[in-house]
Amino acid sequence: MSVATFEVVRYLDDLLRKDEFKDFTHNGLQVEGAPEISKVGVAVDACMATFEDLADCGMILVHHGLWWPSVDRITAADRRRLAFLLGREINLYVSHLPMDRHPQLGNNAVLLRGLGLEPAREFGEVGWVGEFDTPVPREDLLLKVQTLLEGPVRTLDFGSPEISSLAVCSGSGGVDYMLKACDLGADAYLTGEASHAIYHAAREAGMNVLLGGHYATETWGVKALCPLLQEAFGLETRFAAQPTGF
Repeated sequence: MSVATFEVVRYLDDLLRKDEFKDFTHNGLQVEGAPEISKVGVAVDACMATFEDLADCGMILVHHGLWWPSVDRITAADRRRLAFLLGREINLYVSHLPMDRHPQLGNNAVLLRGLGLEPAREFGEVGWVGEFDTPVPREDLLLKVQTLLEGPVRTLDFGSPEISSLAVCSGSGGVDYMLKACDLGADAYLTGEASHAIYHAAREAGMNVLLGGHYATETWGVKALCPLLQEAFGLETRFAAQPTGF
């Protein structure tokens, strides 16, 4: 079954509220391909490995798009990537900050629910805080996060050993986001990666920090879209895993 591409794009634009954000990249359709599609592939990154894996799809939906923020020239890797998409008439749809913030489908909300929490309060434009019914030991939270992300999690144990609330900002949530979570009274802060500066900032703020990996914390939103696209349009969907280790 084929569906008009513009109908899928309009559905995604509305669902993800793309026009509500001032972002570093263009959210929405970045590369126009075939006017009708039957398969949608989803992934974290717009890269050749993703494109080759999903070459049979009429649309590829990613969290990290091709250009940040705009196009100055199309050479080298950009030329090869664009040539691959255009040569196969593959549509490329991008959702960056909208995919982080969305209260049902966003990376941060889905991560919280995976840990048994509901997103209760927003912070830093895209992050969410969840509250535990009863405080959990810091070690138990770490085990939950490691199990969910299926990988190692680095920690900075500078806060309370009992966790009542967890702030989540997927990807590269730096010091500013951590301090905003601290202002809301969160006991722990989960992000993907951070700079050197977060060490002393967390220590002086008395905040527990968990670093689960940029990639590992940002697969959740695109995967959450798959059943919705299947239900809304009868489209075949597939997630392409291309872990980076970062």
